[in-house]
Amino acid sequence: MLKKLKTYALFISMMVGILAHPVFAPVAWVTKYMLFCMLLITYCKVSPRQLRFERIHLWLGVVQLFGCLFVYAVLALFDVQLAQGSMICILAPTATSAPVITGLLGGCVASLVTYSITSNLAVAVVAPLILSLIGAHGAVAGDLTFFEAFVVICKKVMPLLIGPFVLSIVLSRFTPKIHEALKTKQTISFWLWVLALALLMGRTTEDLLGLDTKDKLRAALIAFGALVVCVLQFWAGRRIGRRFDNVVAGGQSLGQKNTILVIWMAQTFFDPMVAVAPASYVLWQNLINSYQMWRFQRKQLQG
Repeated sequence: MLKKLKTYALFISMMVGILAHPVFAPVAWVTKYMLFCMLLITYCKVSPRQLRFERIHLWLGVVQLFGCLFVYAVLALFDVQLAQGSMICILAPTATSAPVITGLLGGCVASLVTYSITSNLAVAVVAPLILSLIGAHGAVAGDLTFFEAFVVICKKVMPLLIGPFVLSIVLSRFTPKIHEALKTKQTISFWLWVLALALLMGRTTEDLLGLDTKDKLRAALIAFGALVVCVLQFWAGRRIGRRFDNVVAGGQSLGQKNTILVIWMAQTFFDPMVAVAPASYVLWQNLINSYQMWRFQRKQLQG
């Protein structure tokens, strides 16, 4: 029963967040604390000594970093909000839940976990630079200079992403029992993710309802841009993974994103319209994952 519930939990969470948006939107600010907890639990299951950075991770990182800059540069010529939404969906680190899907699809979980952790830490370092470069000051920075905006974004992003990793090391060294308890309770991270998704979908729905008809057409365009980006990232990741005999992990590393984090970043540093991209990316990546699961299970039955 619980396994069936977990299968549909994300879709239920999205629908609940949308339908009950007046309840969830006002308390969406707690999401960043939930993100911290999710990342801490994820980091506790892997020792720094177990992280083995390989060539596939380098290629994936190159596509993630330069891909987001290239897409922004091209799309900004036509529509800045479309460019920002597509860019942030590429910049987003790998989802904390990606190892679960990778395991279910028969992929290399160790490789995925390594890239998931390193990509989250890398984004913590490069995101402030990229966001401040493109002028993503948002409500938190206002009309500040580049350096001032960079500092503000660093203060908001880096503690959220690097803090859990540092804390996991501290717990491992000084309170091993607590560390072990968190390590064996990975399911908590999943259910926190489900709740956080409902909160952020509520916030996004509230923002979308305040748009006029013209803005809704633009929202549809931004959502379509996120779909294209999502498909391309899964495709590129699988192509890179095929070169290293690691197709599933490659696809999930680039395609399955930490959407909770990126929706928060979009809502914090951009116009609310930009959050449509990561919010719709939640739907697109789960549709692709559902299709992959269906194909994998069908092959298993036929085999």
